[in-house]
Amino acid sequence: MEMEQETYADSVQRLSNNLGLLSVQLQALLRDAEDQKWAFIPETWQFEDRVGEQDIYNVKDLITAPSTQRPGKTEADILWECADLAVECKSYPRAVAILFLLDRYAFWQGTSPRLLKAIDDIRQNSPSTPVPPQIVIRKARVLTNAGDLQGAERVLDDVLSPDKEKGTWTYRSDSDRAIAHSVCIQIKGQVQLKLGQWYDASTLILDSIIGFRMLPKPDKKGIASSVGLLMDVFKNISYRDFQILKQQYTLQADSPLLEAYRAAEEAAHLSKYDPLFCARHRRRAGEVLILCAQQIQDDQEKEKFLQLARTNLSESLHSHESVEALRSREQLCEFICASFQSCQVLEMTGAVEKSNNLTKMCMHLYEEYCAVETNLSLTSSMKRMIDLIMEVFETLLSTSQLQETVGGNNTDLAKETTLSYSLSINHIVPNDHTTQRQPGEENNPQTVDENGKKSGTVDSGFDTTEDEDRTSDYNKSTVDPSATTIDLDEANSAGKNVPKDNICSSSTVDPSATTVDQTKAKWLQPPTEVDRLCRAVDKHHIQASTVDPSMTTLGLTVDPSATTVDVAYEKVGSDENIGVGKDETSLSHVGDSRHERKMSAEEQKKWNEMFADLSPVTRVHKALLHKYDPFNDRWESENTLVYLGDPLLLSDDKKGKQRDAFFVQYISQEEAMGRYVGKRYKKDKPYEQYRQDVCCQMTARKYVTVFNHKLRHQQAFGQIQYLPAVTLQVNPSQPESFTINVEPYIDGDFVKLTNNLKYKHPVLDSGLATAFTHFTYEASGQKLMIVDIQGWTTVDGRGVTYFTDPQIHSEEIKKYGRGNLGDRGVQAFWREQHPRCNKVCRLLKLKRPLMTS
Repeated sequence: MEMEQETYADSVQRLSNNLGLLSVQLQALLRDAEDQKWAFIPETWQFEDRVGEQDIYNVKDLITAPSTQRPGKTEADILWECADLAVECKSYPRAVAILFLLDRYAFWQGTSPRLLKAIDDIRQNSPSTPVPPQIVIRKARVLTNAGDLQGAERVLDDVLSPDKEKGTWTYRSDSDRAIAHSVCIQIKGQVQLKLGQWYDASTLILDSIIGFRMLPKPDKKGIASSVGLLMDVFKNISYRDFQILKQQYTLQADSPLLEAYRAAEEAAHLSKYDPLFCARHRRRAGEVLILCAQQIQDDQEKEKFLQLARTNLSESLHSHESVEALRSREQLCEFICASFQSCQVLEMTGAVEKSNNLTKMCMHLYEEYCAVETNLSLTSSMKRMIDLIMEVFETLLSTSQLQETVGGNNTDLAKETTLSYSLSINHIVPNDHTTQRQPGEENNPQTVDENGKKSGTVDSGFDTTEDEDRTSDYNKSTVDPSATTIDLDEANSAGKNVPKDNICSSSTVDPSATTVDQTKAKWLQPPTEVDRLCRAVDKHHIQASTVDPSMTTLGLTVDPSATTVDVAYEKVGSDENIGVGKDETSLSHVGDSRHERKMSAEEQKKWNEMFADLSPVTRVHKALLHKYDPFNDRWESENTLVYLGDPLLLSDDKKGKQRDAFFVQYISQEEAMGRYVGKRYKKDKPYEQYRQDVCCQMTARKYVTVFNHKLRHQQAFGQIQYLPAVTLQVNPSQPESFTINVEPYIDGDFVKLTNNLKYKHPVLDSGLATAFTHFTYEASGQKLMIVDIQGWTTVDGRGVTYFTDPQIHSEEIKKYGRGNLGDRGVQAFWREQHPRCNKVCRLLKLKRPLMTS
């Protein structure tokens, strides 16, 4: 006992001594953290309009500084030691305060799992110790990036509606509570963004901006983060949905891409005191301008957009003044992305030779970056590559040269290219005027009901009203991965006894489904006080899940009939026949390469020597990224680099029967630090098959939006979502070219609820899967039926169920690939999978086709 007391006393003394080694600023911050002065550690510039030189730093800068008391150590090293000692002394409130200071630094360095593990241990040993919302929400961010979207939503709902029996954070003011709630809404929007639900993401993120704005002192850091997310939304959202948002939130630009550029510019302006975020937003502004340039036919106008893109990319690169400035994975990722996009600008302006060499360098650097997912540690080869890239771009993309070219500054060029706008955040407050409908929207108004809630239309292709509550609690899922898809030859034997002519040809669509509210729209008045932010918070809040995660995996026997039926592939001769739009597979040049100065022999020798010293690139490849827009039946393409990672570690009974799955990262992915999975057929399939698979999945996303809307008030059922999918042509100009499909990685177990012929899971289908298939048949006017429902489901049928890899039956539309069994598959659904309607069908008042004997 005496020895234990001596050990405890020794630990207390060591903790006291170590705390005394910290800088004066950190000691003051630690005292404030222990006093629970803030829910989020504020930066010195975050809430101030005027910032002096002495305040232009971030807490992260204080933590990364070398220790003046212990040579060879940083302040972060001392803080980690103090955190361990505080836990050892059972001084849990102090340990939490120290970890609070370390939180942003840990996320920046990729060591958040270590910090969050320490917090979990503290909570287990001392449940009454309150944990700052910043750390709790950090867990949601980490889960989102790791693909556990269900877990992220549960964490966010715990912040919005905390368990009073646990250690609950006491907010000092309504402003602190408003900041926490606004951040939760922002991350909920980020989850929807990850799922590709652009409209849902935009309303959540825009409402978070309103929350940050309505503080007594607007939170510039929070606004900048949300506006930066909006750039990704506007880069992808449909034109019709954008027009609704433009009216609802008084957006200024005339098109989604220009609004994306405006968002990136504004985010960079607001985060100018944070080098990482400023670099990211400048890079994203350049990325959008490249997309704009690709869509412009006039060479002079195209050149103006490319010059402005070069300026923004140059500013992004210049924020990394040296190798030493690249101290985190996030910073290195931004540097590589900006470098690659600068290569695209060089190629488009005719500097092909220089672009090719720099692109090779980016490939080497990206491979080393992707190969390691832990702490950043720059190798000697990485440092040499970074130095060379910076040296080359210093010459090619220097700000001074570009300003001479474009007339001195970004604003002048912006005016010339119709990009001019005011750097102001006032535009995101909803108006109180009656909106004017856009051409073609006479039957699609938005309204406000008597309770002040918004309704309107989404760009879905169906008549419906907007959902005021688009998010739901997420629960852990279950699995039956062995169920696979069947081809037509198998169907011929499996479905011999299925009558062909057993469905009435007359329409069974409910006429009431086409009724549209003609009331004119009146938008919500903006909140004028902090406590009114709760209106926006409540709109997006769902009670936390009550499902026990330990009970979510069920051991189930495999039904061999659960395989998906596959049509024997017949090569289709044209884009028109396979139902895909035409897209550009290469970027057009603006300049004439004959006017570009060719590299000298000495310059080329320098490049050759550099490449000779590097290991061969084996996992990073050039690729063309293809995205399908189901609302406009259009494909869009852009250049990228893709890293092909390791296979997913799955047991034999969980591996796909037709495709291999492996981790993937690519330049311009929606979540830079997120995880993605690539899928490639085990047997060679033509390029068109991959596009048809994406077409099926994105079409299913179109229909599921309306399905969710119609069930929005039914608390007995959760939401279903289809993951966004894209196609990547790897090495498109090489003989060894191949294709993969990519979607966000979802953590959890996989289950097949139905296939595309007869199989239906005997336990886990709560009615949503078969009802959704029924709904798609009716909503499409019997033109198609979405089947083969599989993904990450919940045990109780509530929360969000994520689906992937659907098949579509259609006699009329021939673009849905190998799983399209046409009328045979439709008949099999009614007889084998859905012989009787369920409670979901009855709630939606779905009608069944008349069946003949």
